[in-house]
Amino acid sequence: MAERLKATPEILEVCKEALEQSQVIAVPTETVYGLAANALDLSAVEKIFKIKQRPFYDPLILHIDSIEKAQLFCQFNSLAEQLAKFFWPGPLTLVLKKKPIVPDLVTANLDSVAIRSPQHPIFQKLLKILPFPLAAPSANPFGYISPTSAEHVETSLGDQIDIILDGSNSSIGIESTIVDARNPEKLAILRPGPITQEMLEARLKIKVCSIDSQADSTEKHPLRGPGLLKSHYSPQTPLELISLESLLKLAQNEKGVGNALLFLKKPSALNSFPSPVQKNIYWLSEDGLDLNIAQNLYRQMRMIDAKAYDRILVERLPTESGLYSALTDRLKKAAYS
Repeated sequence: MAERLKATPEILEVCKEALEQSQVIAVPTETVYGLAANALDLSAVEKIFKIKQRPFYDPLILHIDSIEKAQLFCQFNSLAEQLAKFFWPGPLTLVLKKKPIVPDLVTANLDSVAIRSPQHPIFQKLLKILPFPLAAPSANPFGYISPTSAEHVETSLGDQIDIILDGSNSSIGIESTIVDARNPEKLAILRPGPITQEMLEARLKIKVCSIDSQADSTEKHPLRGPGLLKSHYSPQTPLELISLESLLKLAQNEKGVGNALLFLKKPSALNSFPSPVQKNIYWLSEDGLDLNIAQNLYRQMRMIDAKAYDRILVERLPTESGLYSALTDRLKKAAYS
C-alpha cells in the first residue's frame, strides 16, 4: 500500500531515488495530482500505462522545471518562447515538434510532444533535483475523475504504487490548458483550461482558435495531448447536465430523491426544499465564482460518485467564456456516453 509522505528535503531524495530506479510515484501539481515516472525510461513509462490502464495512443505530458530544460526535448519557436515566458511555470502545456531523445511511447508515435513547467512548489523542487523530465498524467484509472488530493490518489491507486508525495489539495483543480504551438503563425487550443483563450489573446495580441473552430472540421486530428477524447473525467454514476430551472424544479419536489442534484452555487432556497431531497443537494461554491467551482469540481464529483445515486444531475454552466470553457469541457466529457 502506498505511503503518503510530506515533502521534506529527505523525502524528496527518497522520491528521486525511486524515480531513478524506474518506479512510479504520485506527485502534487497545481492542477491535479500526477502519476510520475522518468520520461526517458521506457520500462518506467510502460508502468504508467499499465497502472492507469491507459491506451498507448493517448500521449503523455513531459514536465520540466525551466525553459532551458524544455528546449532539450522539443523545438522551440518564437511563439513557444513567448508563451513559456508569459505563462511558465503554470498550467499551460505546449505541443511542439519533439527531439529524438523523447521516446515514441511518451508521444504515441507522433512527431510532437506535449510539455509544461508546473507551478506547484513541491513538484518544482523535485524536478530541479532530477536529471530527467517526468511524464505525469493524472493519478487515476484512465477515464475516471482526476484526483485533486493525496487521499484521492490513495483511494484509486494506493495498492499499485509505493509513494504518494502529499502536497495538500490542488490549488486550481482542473487540468492544464493545452495549446498547439508548432506553427508560430497560428496558435490553437486543443484542451481549454486555467489559461483561457481571453488570457492568451490579451497577452499575445493575436487571434487564438480552438480545435473545434479549425477550418476543416471533418479532418481526422491525432491526439496531440491527453484529455482530448469525447468521454473522459467520468464518474461511474451516470452524469447529466441540465438547466438551473430544471434542477430547481427537481429540488422542490420529491422527484429529486434518488438523484444527486449538483448546483454551481449554494441554493438560496435550500431550507425550503423537501427534507428527503435536501440530503441530495450539493454545490460547487458558496459564491458562484468560476475559480471556486474549478477547485471543488472533481472533489464533489468523487464524493457524490461514492454514494451510489442513480444519476448525478449537474447545473449547466451559464456561458462558455473564460474559465467556464474549461469547466464545460470537463462536464460534457464526464456526461458523454
